[in-house]
Amino acid sequence: MKRVFGVMVVLLLTVSFLAACGPGAPAEFTLSGVTVSPSAPVVDGTVTISATVKNVGEESGDCDVDLTVDGYTDSKSVSSLAGGVSSSVSFSYAATTAGDYTAELSTPDDSKSKSFTVSEEGAPPVEGVPTWSVGDYWVLDCSYANPGGKTEQDTCQLTVTVTGEEAVGEEACYMSHGEFTPAATRDAADMPLTLHLETADIWTSKAHLVYLQQSSAIAELPGLPSTVTWTLTGDYGWPFSDEKTWSGSVRVVAGVLDEITDLEFKILGEEETITVPAGTFDCWHMVAYEPTSPGTYVNEYWINETKVKSVVKEIERSLWAGVETRELSSYSVS
Repeated sequence: MKRVFGVMVVLLLTVSFLAACGPGAPAEFTLSGVTVSPSAPVVDGTVTISATVKNVGEESGDCDVDLTVDGYTDSKSVSSLAGGVSSSVSFSYAATTAGDYTAELSTPDDSKSKSFTVSEEGAPPVEGVPTWSVGDYWVLDCSYANPGGKTEQDTCQLTVTVTGEEAVGEEACYMSHGEFTPAATRDAADMPLTLHLETADIWTSKAHLVYLQQSSAIAELPGLPSTVTWTLTGDYGWPFSDEKTWSGSVRVVAGVLDEITDLEFKILGEEETITVPAGTFDCWHMVAYEPTSPGTYVNEYWINETKVKSVVKEIERSLWAGVETRELSSYSVS
């Protein structure tokens, strides 16, 4: 995730180089990042099964991606995929019977699988979950630090306002719109590239109060938003409790880049107090990390469930060359 925009530029240069040099290694298609959405499907619902296909060869080529689920089969074609380039593919599966299933995906060169459970009924509503209303807003002071980088320090404000509701897959979400003032300046990881973030739309699960999707507008990529999608499994999000854990993945799509990273989430506990410009609050401390590095936190969140009903403080270490810290400076919730 930390190399998102650097990788994007490298991929573009690689494609151009291969085109100039002519044929090389034959096309070979691998699979990664298989996801199932929604994470808790129910009978008579639709399950979306997605994956990333990458041509790890040098020559451009075509391939079929085949899906098998409990005797059901389907196939999707990927055409003219250049060497080194990835593409996403998605299937829809009608969940007609409760039970445990395994989705098996395959190309001529690779195969991957993902298990999921279809339930008779959806999970019962969670009692007492904090609720948002249209017009609720949070203002966060953003501070970006990258000592020695092109942008060594940047400060701005992010105002996030609830604008309505919209589902992600089959999960009901609050939709919020964020405005950076002025535009946030960030360094792409490992590349001499400076980017300016202007706005961000955010989808937050109503039942679990966790992010499910984000789409950001970047000045250097006009008309081409960067999207981030979280796919979570297990007993995720609200209600929070000490040592609660769940799994998931985050998918970042920006231009030719389509990258999925597996993550683990954990509630470290309830802090006594967290002090930010907006005041002092009791908060749950939630962290995210890659399974191979449990001691290195990708992101950290401090969440107040009673007054703020949202994030009071956030540290982002995964996306940019530097580290971004956001602290609540003011808010208004119903």
